[in-house]
Amino acid sequence: MAPGLQCGNRVKANAVTVLGARRAGSVFGPWAKQKEVHGYIVEVVGCGRGRKLKVKWDECDGVFILAPRALQLDDTASLEDSDEDTHSDTDAGSDSESEDNLGVPEPAEEVESDLLKPHGTNWEVKPDGVVVDYFQGSQSMFKFIWDSENPDGHKNPYDYFCLMFPMSDVPDWIEKTNSRLSELKRRPLSTAEYFRFWGVILAISIGSEKNRRAYWMEESEGESARLFQPPAFGSRFGMGLRRFEDILRCLCFGDDDPTDRWGPIRPLIKALNRRRQEKVIPSYILVEDELMSSWISRKQDRTTDGIPHLTKIIRKPKGVGTEVKCIADGVTGIMLQLEVCEGKEAESRKKWSHLPSGTAQTLRLTEHWHNSERIVIGDSAFSSVTTAIECYKCGLFYTGVLKTASREYPRDYLNDTSKYTSRGDHICLTSTIDGCSLIALGWKDKTVKTFVSTCGTTLPGKPHQKHRYSHSGAIITTEVQRPQLASQYFSAAGKIDTHNHLRQGLLGVEEAWGTQTWWHRLVATMFGVTVVDAMLSYNYEQNASLSVTEFASNLAMLLIFNQLDGHDVEEGRRRSSDFLQSPVALVPVQFSAHPLRRLSQLKAYDGTKGSKEGVRRKCSVCATRGERHNAHYYCVSCSDESSNSIVVVCGHGTLRGTTCHTIHCLNAK
Repeated sequence: MAPGLQCGNRVKANAVTVLGARRAGSVFGPWAKQKEVHGYIVEVVGCGRGRKLKVKWDECDGVFILAPRALQLDDTASLEDSDEDTHSDTDAGSDSESEDNLGVPEPAEEVESDLLKPHGTNWEVKPDGVVVDYFQGSQSMFKFIWDSENPDGHKNPYDYFCLMFPMSDVPDWIEKTNSRLSELKRRPLSTAEYFRFWGVILAISIGSEKNRRAYWMEESEGESARLFQPPAFGSRFGMGLRRFEDILRCLCFGDDDPTDRWGPIRPLIKALNRRRQEKVIPSYILVEDELMSSWISRKQDRTTDGIPHLTKIIRKPKGVGTEVKCIADGVTGIMLQLEVCEGKEAESRKKWSHLPSGTAQTLRLTEHWHNSERIVIGDSAFSSVTTAIECYKCGLFYTGVLKTASREYPRDYLNDTSKYTSRGDHICLTSTIDGCSLIALGWKDKTVKTFVSTCGTTLPGKPHQKHRYSHSGAIITTEVQRPQLASQYFSAAGKIDTHNHLRQGLLGVEEAWGTQTWWHRLVATMFGVTVVDAMLSYNYEQNASLSVTEFASNLAMLLIFNQLDGHDVEEGRRRSSDFLQSPVALVPVQFSAHPLRRLSQLKAYDGTKGSKEGVRRKCSVCATRGERHNAHYYCVSCSDESSNSIVVVCGHGTLRGTTCHTIHCLNAK
């Protein structure tokens, strides 16, 4: 790197550094790695360590942005200049007039024209924007494929869990698990006990105990004995701690294959993907992103510890573990396809590996819906001009935010903030590559966001609403105008992030399932994905608003108290009349119709001395079971404060509290 590079300096650089290996090879042939290209600096962008240089090269069209460390001063140009000065027969004045304009920057109009030809691709400015949408497909709605026996009948959370869980693979998984149990001389696992095991896992995830074995305590110890009742999972749920740990240790989804390091988890992921293809018809919008399955090794130093491939993403809340690329429905947020990132070597053997990684992953995730004319929404990890073109060739439309993969894309032109006057302004460019009509959109919010798309328009879309608080505490809402293309992108782009928050931040199966086996952590992640998908399915089709905790508590009860032995596992129907009469089978439960509030908020306790947070009364639901438990909450809908008729119910802090609230809601109907 030459120090003090300035605008107008002649520079040189390696051809591969400037053009990339693929284009440099096509232009200069097998000598591309040794080839040097020459040019001059057009503009200096930024300052300090972030300084970039725009260079116009003699051997190729277009202006390229490079870091100063990639450039060197062109010594051959200075030697030629000095040689001309030595042998010139004219005076100094005529010398200066006859010199080549090697160090003179081009006019601004020519530089801007070069920015519209990135890597030789011509883009045209559209002052009036794009008013005709290339997407002419039908805006299909999300649908489920239910079994013909009871397609429109009453369905509860268990039915939606069976819809998302690969039920047809359960008998094979139980057989493989029983094979391992027999090696330990343990009794075989039944279908009912298999689902009871998953119900216990779910109950642990919504509990508050940090030690998993504490849920099997029959008596509370220490000071907590006076405040909390023991969970007693063994006596309440019919599965002892030793039996639970035996099943967990022998859990199996596939045959041992020493040649496939991902063999323990691959059959489960394939089964989940196949189940979505069989039972779910997504809407016309698909959104792709990634999820993380956090992993910490035994030594607590986040080493691989047996895991085939470990990914580290700093920006993620839990960014060390297994990265899973996924695609979801753009309306409901339900996961449709999952693909584990197995490492560079394994990725090179997958389909479409000759394309850029983001493009190949997009084509693999959407393969089942090729030629369906759906719209794929992708973030910057997938987006590029190549991705948009390849999706178009496969019968899909594409819209994505583009940041780094800017080959053949006019990113520098769109990122020029001087072209925008205020927030909400946008610039639209169009181009046609390989018969595919492309749209490049720059939209100015706090920063400029750039999009590449094969559909959408620049007509006014739904504005972006920003909520702020004034000094007085009032909420101030401001709107930023945005085109329809950007509005459509942001309406679906956050679906997988929301799904990740529900699975990892609220449900937390991975944290509850303490393990030292890497593939058990991935099983916990896949189980969490299935539960969240079942909740989203239930809320969408039943027009409900259950939270993930409420849904999980109902589902855990149905899984634990199932009676599936002797019945068809694929259908998952509970035909036992005794079970249908039990309280746990009468879900769904609408907790919002019976909200709970702390007893301390009653007017009767306004004059109470000391802390009102400690106000407790006997739970009315526990009393019907012959138990005496104190509670801090009461039902707002069923209580009458004027007549001092207060219905006290245990809160959601414990599994017992969730059960009490559920039974109260059912009995109050």
